[in-house]
Amino acid sequence: MEDKIFEIAKMYKITFKELGCKGLSSSYLTKIKKGHNSFKEKHIPLLVDSFNKIFQERSINRVLTVEELYITSQQELDQLVNESLINKSIYSKEKQEEIELFGRKKEVHSCKYQYIIAKYNQKTGEKEKALKIYYDLLDHFSCFPFFYSILIEIIRLEKLEFVYEIYLKYQKEIDRAPYKTKANLIYNTGVSLLVTKKWSKAVSFFKVIIDMPEITKNYYYSYNNLGACNQNLGEYEKAIEYFKKSVSDPLNYYDLEICYTNIISCAKKMKNEILVKVTVNKLENILKKIKNKVLYQTYWNLGLSYLYLGEKKKAINAFEMEISFPLDLNHRFFNPTKYLDSIKHLVLLHGHQPLKQQELIKIICKIPKQMMCYDFTMYILKFYINNSLEYEANLLIQKIQL
Repeated sequence: MEDKIFEIAKMYKITFKELGCKGLSSSYLTKIKKGHNSFKEKHIPLLVDSFNKIFQERSINRVLTVEELYITSQQELDQLVNESLINKSIYSKEKQEEIELFGRKKEVHSCKYQYIIAKYNQKTGEKEKALKIYYDLLDHFSCFPFFYSILIEIIRLEKLEFVYEIYLKYQKEIDRAPYKTKANLIYNTGVSLLVTKKWSKAVSFFKVIIDMPEITKNYYYSYNNLGACNQNLGEYEKAIEYFKKSVSDPLNYYDLEICYTNIISCAKKMKNEILVKVTVNKLENILKKIKNKVLYQTYWNLGLSYLYLGEKKKAINAFEMEISFPLDLNHRFFNPTKYLDSIKHLVLLHGHQPLKQQELIKIICKIPKQMMCYDFTMYILKFYINNSLEYEANLLIQKIQL
């Protein structure tokens, strides 16, 4: 508000002596300008009268109103936040300190500012800071425009074991949420229950998604997750039916690859060798169409399936494909345990073939130290010693410095 008043005075070259009046002296105006004091609501009508009197005396074609001049502290804070968003200074420490100091001094609060800072903390990896702000907003402030956005972020960031409790706490609000927001909150809660192995509870959440009258972005993922839940519950036939429905496009080979891999896992549990064979053939056909693509875990699963079917050569080819992909520890589908397991299977399958074992040792030497585990190396070393592969045992010890 102060800035607005002094801007108008400067624009029309009005001195504090001219602007001063009964109840608002020029010396008080000077103190405000220096930051030693501030305008009160009662000063606004006096300033409006004073400005309009000067405009009239100078024949300036302008009439000021109280509404035009009076800006609440909340409006000032909102304006400060919006301006800092436009020029992106809101992410600087100096601007944040300025906004927070203004809020404390004027006893006003901006949910929008707090939400933006929480999102920024989240983006820069400071999840605990972000969560603290989100909870503070929900528990202590009226922030309806951001309520569901905040709830979505809390469910994303919070420890998985707490997500279901959060859902129960805000269940009434979630039931009243906009259609897509409701679906998002329900789906993410279901995922947390799935990951924490509360499969029966997770089923009810994913069923809500697939029973909704409109298809949301998580519709087909929900079928896949229902398959996973039922698989873990031992309901393999149900799981297979859900996995089949998880593919939205029959030409989406990546989704089909996941679908067939999951069906094979169920079929093995059911000891249905015919279903395993049929599905493995379907998977092989799909893999031909997406060759030269990095498909972590897929060939490991395929290798196990061929071992189950007693097809040793095909199993070897599959495991060799699994370890042929470049190591990317940050890839969302890369699984170090399954990668190492593929090598262990190849060690066993190649048996007493020194050249093959030496090739595997070369691959083992390229594995990052943080990924290598003691049990893995000892397993291979014991195999070499027990099968009279002394040269390979010594080579392994030398290369990885056991």
